[in-house]
Amino acid sequence: MNTFKKPLAVIACIAITSSFSTYVYASESTEIQSAVVISDVSNTGFSGRVRLGYISINDENEASAQGSAVGAALNYSSGSWHGISAAGSLYATQKLFHDDNSDFFASNGDSYTILGQAYLQANIAATEVKVGRFGFDSPHADMDDIRMVPNTFSGVLVTNTDIADTTVYAAHLTKWSGVDSDKPEKFTDLNDSAGVNVFGIVYQGFDNVALQTWYYKANDLADLFYLEAMVEFDDFSFGAQFGKQSDNSDNHTGPDGDVYGVLASYTLNNFTFSSSYNYVSGTIINGFGGGPFFTSAADHTIEGVLDQNAFAVGVDYSGFENLTIGLLNVAFDKGEDEIDIFVSYYFGNDMAFDFIYHHLHQDGEMVLAMFNMGF
Repeated sequence: MNTFKKPLAVIACIAITSSFSTYVYASESTEIQSAVVISDVSNTGFSGRVRLGYISINDENEASAQGSAVGAALNYSSGSWHGISAAGSLYATQKLFHDDNSDFFASNGDSYTILGQAYLQANIAATEVKVGRFGFDSPHADMDDIRMVPNTFSGVLVTNTDIADTTVYAAHLTKWSGVDSDKPEKFTDLNDSAGVNVFGIVYQGFDNVALQTWYYKANDLADLFYLEAMVEFDDFSFGAQFGKQSDNSDNHTGPDGDVYGVLASYTLNNFTFSSSYNYVSGTIINGFGGGPFFTSAADHTIEGVLDQNAFAVGVDYSGFENLTIGLLNVAFDKGEDEIDIFVSYYFGNDMAFDFIYHHLHQDGEMVLAMFNMGF
């Protein structure tokens, strides 16, 4: 059993009010996605967030581990001078009462502080360039902000909006730190020392339609191609995704396979019902973050299993003021199924509480609670 670091992708795609949502294209967003997010670093001046977290895991051997922590994000963005500005984010996580579970902490189980973002930004006409450490959300490289400190990356990111209704992204990512990296407390090589080259296009020129396509060149690992379409029509939402991953490693240990996915949801009064399906031919990976696949549950996903199939059904209810509750069940044809139950409450004034319970059948169970306050 791994360490419960995957987003609730099905509910996330169709329940925007849920606090556990997936990536938002390539914006500087978050992955626990509470109603209180890490404040946008692009806002001039200081902003931030304080987060309290508790996690309890019982694994397949009935061994129990708990963790509790207080985390913080402090952001600063300068004003623009001739199109040049600077920004940064300081992240910290500090043990409270338990540290048996290390999900909130450094690789050695300790509390830590890290300068997770520190970049120069240049804006020239319709082009924006960032150099340094920055947040980045895309299908196979994302912040995955589901614990105390999100993933952030170092390198170069170029964004261009010259084409109407189209955003083009090009990036070279060299290092990363955060929740999904081997050493969250420091920036380490991404994809060993090879880094990852990223190219993406997001098109929103059609009403109620969002299209995106991405290519990732990870030398000595794999070439990752991803295509997605999402459509909203009245109370219905539909999605389709396709991914192709081609092993380019010298020892043939990289992923090599195709993945297909469909998603549908329907909103009736205060209920949203959803279903999704993924089919894998070969093997695929999530990438560098939580991954984009429609049937990804909080822990179990379709990555790393030969010819995996998964089917998910979910429902959430938002009929109470500021409160959303939901249920997701994902059935995998290989490995244990998963049931996720979540509750999210927004207090107003940039404060929110999230609770999620994961039942992993023979693999154990987990409880995660988060309180967020933004400023």
